[in-house]
Amino acid sequence: MTQQEIFKVIQQHITEYYKEPVFRNGTSAIPMLYDRSYKLLNSLIKTDIVKLGSTLSCSVEINPNYLNYKYIGGTSGLDVMLSAEQAFHGWSIEGDMRIWSDSLAELGLKPGILYIMKSNLKKCGVPVK
Repeated sequence: MTQQEIFKVIQQHITEYYKEPVFRNGTSAIPMLYDRSYKLLNSLIKTDIVKLGSTLSCSVEINPNYLNYKYIGGTSGLDVMLSAEQAFHGWSIEGDMRIWSDSLAELGLKPGILYIMKSNLKKCGVPVK
């Protein structure tokens, strides 16, 4: 349940990133090449839940295949993610959103995620201190 909540928040921020007006009505530079493939939009994945001893773990992450994907011109999916974290679209067009930082802030960072996890464990009947 916690993994799904985290996935939902991050996916919403990725979707909002796509809705952000990137050329600001002509006030920002228009690059020579702007390839909007929507590959990032569909790149978020949830890993399987893995048990190691008494620990369960899973993650929400960008698909490694996307991170290695090369756009026309040589930019990788990783480059796109890094630029998005600096509030840019493809390093050339300034925006206002930072996908990861904004998502984690909405979730409440580590304390917020732990709170969500504890709440979900309690919903399942697991005693939590």
